[in-house]
Amino acid sequence: MRSDLGKLTADWSDIESVVLYGAGIVGGICQTLFERVDLEIPFVIDQNKKKQGTLWRGIPIISYDEARPKIQNRKIVVMAGHTAYGDITRFLNEQGLVEFKDFCNVGHFMSEWLWSAKQMNCVFHVDMTITTKCTLNCRHCNLFIPYHKEKVNFSFEEMKKSIDLFFERIDFVTYFGLIGGETFLHPDLERFIIYLGETYRKQIGKITVITNGTVTPPDSLLKVIKKYDMYLSISDYTNVVPYHKKIDQLVERADKYGIDYYRNSSIVWTDFGFPEHPLKRTPEELEEHLNSCRPNWNALHGGKFYYCNVSWCAEQSGRFKLQPEDYIDLEAIDPQDKAACRKIVELSRGTSSFCRICGGCGADNTNYVPTGVQM
Repeated sequence: MRSDLGKLTADWSDIESVVLYGAGIVGGICQTLFERVDLEIPFVIDQNKKKQGTLWRGIPIISYDEARPKIQNRKIVVMAGHTAYGDITRFLNEQGLVEFKDFCNVGHFMSEWLWSAKQMNCVFHVDMTITTKCTLNCRHCNLFIPYHKEKVNFSFEEMKKSIDLFFERIDFVTYFGLIGGETFLHPDLERFIIYLGETYRKQIGKITVITNGTVTPPDSLLKVIKKYDMYLSISDYTNVVPYHKKIDQLVERADKYGIDYYRNSSIVWTDFGFPEHPLKRTPEELEEHLNSCRPNWNALHGGKFYYCNVSWCAEQSGRFKLQPEDYIDLEAIDPQDKAACRKIVELSRGTSSFCRICGGCGADNTNYVPTGVQM
């Protein structure tokens, strides 16, 4: 396992002020984190002209051109997802700025800087697959659901044990995702959300429930999603599968309950290769791939923490065997030993043995495929 931590230059250690780049979804998710960190944020950069001149947490949002003379010696923390970060990195490089010296992404910042400055063990993005049952059978599902011989709902007790073990050892998670399969098929989803929200909400920036919109959830479930300020991510495959009425009704009900949601009808899928034609990378090709693919979504399952949720799903399908270094048995770590708990953060920024055969989510994978096509 190779971790990408330890890359920030020494002058990050004593910073008192940072500039944030990005006032979008990731910025909103990270708001809770920055409320807990004593850092001055004089302004936020965003290239969206509609946002410029408005405020983020009472802080002015300005363009990069306006910000350039004001940045001075401040470091920049980029508040963007995987793909957008690559675009912003190229832009900042063109301005003469260097990654890890002048700027870094928020996931790296919270994983490395918060430990050195605040002794906080933080992880950026963790997903928990609560069910492998699904209403669809997508050919290029990145959880390989069609290849799972047995489709299961993981029990409330198992899921509770996993999050208890995890949050006893981790101070903060920016993004915690509940995914499937189809999450609304799980009979204990409402009960689990209540437990998660009541017990650990303060340790999480944003909790997201991901659905394809084919299942009609009860009002009581939507009410608890709203109560704990959760985000509903709706994957829209109606261009391939005709369920327009159901997904429209879900959107209407989300509006009714005031739930924050995003209906994604422009999802870009790539072929990971696995399991039908797994890649066979040379060590040199693997090194190049690892520099490109940093998905930033870890996994929590069965009391274990995994570098990559996709790799866990590959093993769950029965067609791949993970190595011991690909995950951490949380029960083996003393929750009172913060240095030992640091291993979780290191793995969150690491690699997996599955990377050698997986096409991945980096810019090097251009094997684009139609979204939502059924087997």
